[in-house]
Amino acid sequence: MSSNKINLSLVLSASALAVVVYGTFFKQGASEVSVINAASDHENTQQWGTGSDNDDVDTEILELRRYILDLEERINNIQYSQKETGIVAGVSGNFADAVLEVLENKEQKEREKLREQNPMYGFYEDLPEDYEIRIKTDPEYARQVGKDLKRQIIDENLPVMDRLAAMSQLQMTMFMLNKTEMPEYDYEAVDAILKISKNSSDDKVKIQALEVVAHTPVADSRVSDSFVTMLEKEQNDYIRSMAAEGLVAQYYKAQSKQPEYSKKVAEDILALYDNAPDAKLKQLLESIIGDERMLEELRNSANP
Repeated sequence: MSSNKINLSLVLSASALAVVVYGTFFKQGASEVSVINAASDHENTQQWGTGSDNDDVDTEILELRRYILDLEERINNIQYSQKETGIVAGVSGNFADAVLEVLENKEQKEREKLREQNPMYGFYEDLPEDYEIRIKTDPEYARQVGKDLKRQIIDENLPVMDRLAAMSQLQMTMFMLNKTEMPEYDYEAVDAILKISKNSSDDKVKIQALEVVAHTPVADSRVSDSFVTMLEKEQNDYIRSMAAEGLVAQYYKAQSKQPEYSKKVAEDILALYDNAPDAKLKQLLESIIGDERMLEELRNSANP
């Protein structure tokens, strides 16, 4: 029981006791006064009880009445306080719920807007809460996820954005596992996304597809050939810049394990640099290469 309820109970009990006592004294006092008045009509000289006794009774009755009034005031204050507190608590609770609901609705709308703008990342909202820990602790679950995602990536019957989302999830899963390669993340998967970028008539789709695989960990001459083609034929400056970054990334990825492939990529970069079909491409390659030191390194790799 709360302290307010205890206090109220005690006050009510005291008040009830006071009322009983008050009633007892009041009846006793009233009876004595009636007797005194009746006797005085018949016998002026006869008195029932002394003046001092009556004064004592009257004084006690006044004290009790003051005490009862004080108790009533205290009860009213407690009841008013509880009522006000209850109202404030109710208002506060309703207000907090309303605020949470508004925030939740706002967050949901932002998620939906983000999903519309970048549907390839919509998969993140649909992942199970324990996705990361299961990926890390259950190898069979991780393998099955990889297979399912690879199947979606290469399925040309699926919507393009679903395939891009599957590739994004596959990459994220690989990073979660702290791996630089996965059996499902192979050239076939990368090529499927590159084809989306090359064949789409929508620049937004072309860019999103290229962003997914520009820095792919898969080092393959067919990948670098795709980047070279984009640099030679694409008109969109951003697509060209991503292709240039991807080409340089292929050069570095192949250095330690595939020296012949690294040599080929160096030759491709230098051929584009020395014979750029337009000034924009020349400027782009200069910004990607960076400085004379890097250019000299490429020349040494192309002509060891």
